[in-house]
Amino acid sequence: MATLSRSSMSIGDHVRAHLALARISNTPTVVSNVLAGAVIAAPIVWDWHILLIAVAMAFFYTAGMYLNDLFDYEIDVRERPERPLPSGRVDPAFAWTITIVLFGLGLALLGGIGLASFLSGIALVALIVIYDRWHKGNPFGPLFMAGTRVLVYVTAFLGFSTDISRELVLWCLVMLAYVAGLTSIAKTESLPSVGRYWPLAAVFLPAVAAVVADPANLGVWLLVAAFVAWAVYSLSFAYRATNRMVGPAIGRLIAGIALVDALVLATHEAWAGVAVALLAFAATFFFQRYIRGT
Repeated sequence: MATLSRSSMSIGDHVRAHLALARISNTPTVVSNVLAGAVIAAPIVWDWHILLIAVAMAFFYTAGMYLNDLFDYEIDVRERPERPLPSGRVDPAFAWTITIVLFGLGLALLGGIGLASFLSGIALVALIVIYDRWHKGNPFGPLFMAGTRVLVYVTAFLGFSTDISRELVLWCLVMLAYVAGLTSIAKTESLPSVGRYWPLAAVFLPAVAAVVADPANLGVWLLVAAFVAWAVYSLSFAYRATNRMVGPAIGRLIAGIALVDALVLATHEAWAGVAVALLAFAATFFFQRYIRGT
């Protein structure tokens, strides 16, 4: 397989290769995850505290994306040679260095927040490594992936409270179901048919949870309608008899993670947070046009 000469690449080529490796288009959804996890613990205060948690989670997400391609290198050589590592645009040794540094920086930031968040961060790093190393062909892979998002909620929550609430558990289960559902759909990309339909219930669960949590809130109902419309639109790409396009469906459902976070924030009437989550949704969908999110 022919590879590019990194010495002949421009600075812009290097940047684009690393952005693709990091799947940077999806990073805004991690920021909205932090806001949702935090608001369950306490009203959001826009200070360095929440900023450090958001940056730490972004570092973990980016490191996890690098690690995923590092572990999948041999598979990508055969199946996706255009990816940054097998194409030669990014040196694997350098990618390993970035991965380790980002994990270390993220843990250092959480150490400045408190012991509970730091320990949760360690658990998150461990789960990221487990998922990246053993997700191929693993029937529990979707749950591992979903678990990483759940631990973002937990880590953000623990930055503001150590009193685990029933609400945190419920929204963690909702996020677990949503991400496990979309990950299960993603695994049907190589299948000739649409596969199982149980992930549909998991994808729509956040709408039900939001209405149950705050049935009298008009803002919640409006966001629920927007979320349901987006989910239906996204799933229409994957659940077709012909010309299935699972990749576009998954990219849109990943962007929808920020809409789930907006629902959480709306049930707490944290409207500034809702605005940020909606911006994260729009940014993710926009940047997926240039940097693939899957």
